[in-house]
Amino acid sequence: SPRIVHGSPAMKRIMEEAARIAQTDATVLIEGETGTGKEVVAEFIHSQSGRHDRGFCVLNCGAMTENLIDTELFGYEKGAFTGAVEPRPGLIEVTDGGTLLLDEIGDMSPAAQVRLLRFLERGVFRRVGSTRERDVDVRVIAATHRDLELQAHEGKFRADLFHRLNVFRLKIPPLRDRIEDILLLAEYFLSRLTAPAMDGQVPTATGMSSVRPPGDSKKILSPDAQESLRSYGWPGNVRELAHTIERAWFAAGR
Repeated sequence: SPRIVHGSPAMKRIMEEAARIAQTDATVLIEGETGTGKEVVAEFIHSQSGRHDRGFCVLNCGAMTENLIDTELFGYEKGAFTGAVEPRPGLIEVTDGGTLLLDEIGDMSPAAQVRLLRFLERGVFRRVGSTRERDVDVRVIAATHRDLELQAHEGKFRADLFHRLNVFRLKIPPLRDRIEDILLLAEYFLSRLTAPAMDGQVPTATGMSSVRPPGDSKKILSPDAQESLRSYGWPGNVRELAHTIERAWFAAGR
């Protein structure tokens, strides 16, 4: 299962609730500022569920046009549009039996919201360009940095879709509200950076890199560095902390 480093009471409660939610098949709405780790929590729920041996797929709704969301979610048939030379299943089909994370669902277009609601209510969908209904068994987790309840109240997001998604709701607190986690996370990211190289690559705080900085790679956080990390507001949350540690490690290597 994904590693979720935490020590704060707030995150302990979140993880305990996530573990309980994982035992159900219900939809989940995860809210939190950008960079708080919503996708990691969603992956944790999947890993602890009965679907853990099936697929976990992610679709970023905020990075796609309405038409692209349709084809990515539902797939398409040959000839459905110019360039559709072969039929292609969408993520809903590909994830059959598993878990689908719809990231930044608050940015989904109204028309796409309608089609998603129909799928969530009936468990069936149609590929673009098809009249045939298909049924799949997919658990949907939605994530957003927006306040969907407020968006629904203001008419900026479908209220019926909000209520359909809001079976279980997790709100990930920003890093500034869980100070106890800052140094734990910083040490974790540093440990990844100083891990042994694998296949010519070295781990980074957020992935893999093929370049290791010159000099001694074993670094520790000084007391001043620790205090600076704890006192900073981290508007970019955990993601910003990871990148900060990575930049500092490369700079120290020079």
